[in-house]
Amino acid sequence: MDQGKMKEEHGNPTEEGEKEQNNTSECKTKTKSTTDCEEQQEADDKKAPVLQPITAPSHKPSSKRPSPSPQKENLQDPTMPSIETVTCPKSVMKDLMEPHFNMWRLDRDSMVDHLEYMYHDLGISQAWNIPRSTLRMFLFGVRERYQDNPYHNFKHCFSVAQMTYSIICKLGLSEQLAVDDIGAVLTAAICHDVDHPGVNNAYHIHAQSTLAILYDYESVLEQHHFAVACRILANKQTNIFRNVINRAQILHKIGELIIATDLAKHKELVTNNALNFEMGFDYENENHVIGLLKIVIKCADISNEVRPEKVATPWVDRLFAEFSQQFAREKRESLPESTFMDPEKVN
Repeated sequence: MDQGKMKEEHGNPTEEGEKEQNNTSECKTKTKSTTDCEEQQEADDKKAPVLQPITAPSHKPSSKRPSPSPQKENLQDPTMPSIETVTCPKSVMKDLMEPHFNMWRLDRDSMVDHLEYMYHDLGISQAWNIPRSTLRMFLFGVRERYQDNPYHNFKHCFSVAQMTYSIICKLGLSEQLAVDDIGAVLTAAICHDVDHPGVNNAYHIHAQSTLAILYDYESVLEQHHFAVACRILANKQTNIFRNVINRAQILHKIGELIIATDLAKHKELVTNNALNFEMGFDYENENHVIGLLKIVIKCADISNEVRPEKVATPWVDRLFAEFSQQFAREKRESLPESTFMDPEKVN
């Protein structure tokens, strides 16, 4: 084979060597460049600020009972009136929280104003997202359903609600209880005797009245009062729970508190509450809390005895007047007579 053909098949060794040297040189150049880049990157990294990882803030558990359940944004009724901020006069609120408050100087409209102040002052209106017009319509609706009895009338409603508010303030219960509990006991106090007919449970049971049959002769009037309150709340214009998620739970509690005003429940309630305190009262125990609220509304319902004489005496006269009317009705209808209501025997 001649040299020409060998060159064609195997190439020129001199040229191959030159190419190899060039490739080696190029590779060294690239390696050096890469090394320089890496060193530059390390230098830049040292100069760059070090970012610390983001951690969520820690929240310490609170010993206070939870405030109202959070309201969902989409629960807001679009037809609801706007929420208004109401400033309660300090002098009025200071007087209103006292057990000796004189309700006799207030007219019917002023009583509604003062009940409204209680909702605002205790944070109930804000927690339940109640427009002022809705709250006032609710209070007017309740007022109109109270009958014009000598004793069980709207002024008695206000008296019990005012004493409930006083107990809450004096014992600092709003700092210990959830606002739903505070709102439930105040609303129960306002509704506890709504549509009272002026005669007691014993009369209805003896007369076998429609109400007695309807409620199976058990806490007849108290169940009726709660039913009337629910009917008022069923109206869109007077429903203060339209923006409340756990409305059913709160309503159930209101019903329990109204039933607790039945005098037939007195011994049971007092005994159970005493046991709760003997075991060690726990604000996180729902049974303890509801037991306490029942005692609060019960004390408020019969609180005239602890008021100043000039405030309490008119209530005594009104109570005897209502007793006299029931006694006369029992005699007229040949029902068992409530002798303690006989005006000839009452001193």
